[in-house]
Amino acid sequence: MRDIVNPKNARLLMVVAMSIFGTIGLTTYYIDLPSSIIVAGRGIVGTAFLLLLIVLMGSRLSKEDILGNMFTLVCSGICLGLNWLFLFEAYKTIEISEAIVLNYLTPALTILMTPVFLKQNVSFLKLGCALLALFGLILVSGIVENGMDVDLYGLLCGVLAAVFYTAMILLNKKLKSIGSYDRTSVQLFVAAVVVVIYSLLSVDLSSLEFDMMSIGLVVMLGIVHTAIAFTLYFGSLAYMDAPDAALLGYIEPVLGVLLSVIILHEDLGMVGWIGAAIILGSTFVPEALEIARNRRKG
Repeated sequence: MRDIVNPKNARLLMVVAMSIFGTIGLTTYYIDLPSSIIVAGRGIVGTAFLLLLIVLMGSRLSKEDILGNMFTLVCSGICLGLNWLFLFEAYKTIEISEAIVLNYLTPALTILMTPVFLKQNVSFLKLGCALLALFGLILVSGIVENGMDVDLYGLLCGVLAAVFYTAMILLNKKLKSIGSYDRTSVQLFVAAVVVVIYSLLSVDLSSLEFDMMSIGLVVMLGIVHTAIAFTLYFGSLAYMDAPDAALLGYIEPVLGVLLSVIILHEDLGMVGWIGAAIILGSTFVPEALEIARNRRKG
């Protein structure tokens, strides 16, 4: 990873990584396969390609670091796999823009869970913004406009995707003395195992029909959107301040929503768009203020 990412290009490569993540929803739209099969293919191809990348770059995984963090790595990998399953199911059942916004409840949920899980204090501003994001969730859900005549299953999948991604982030903060390659390889492998087991138990594989376009897009999800994007993301993260990285993270949901609107002609409705703006804005404001505060101190 040192050969690809360095302090000079870290910001640019973080932008590239988040832009790649932002196209996942649109790519999934054109894959004519069950969500669990898409996720299983992504996990298998992504893990295999990442391991190949490690070998080609002359790097090695640290057995000692992995074994020392094994329990946390396995738990975080399971959470990553469940995030994939619920997010891709949401992509298939509700508007892609809606699924993207719901998944981006993660920063708010992370703020709410930090005092409980990490025993760290959270400012009243961040806490207030996190609660405001939950209000935005109500608006995005469509319940205000349509009552209970909404796709509750799809909404639940989107929210659970955010819950498990939040759990993965919090578990990653528990990891000690482990490199990005070690961390990513094990988490991707565990996530792949989880989704493959689920697919074998829930999908009648003999009834599936594979077309070349779907196969090609699944392979692309594994190589580009998983192995390469995660490598660039974690590599860049090592050279960036957390607030700056968090701010650039907004490229993913904003780009994803824009693509779904421009290409797929999706529309959340006025109340839904207000809710989306509240969710994204309520997590953006604390990060922007923290960056401004740090710059004034510097």
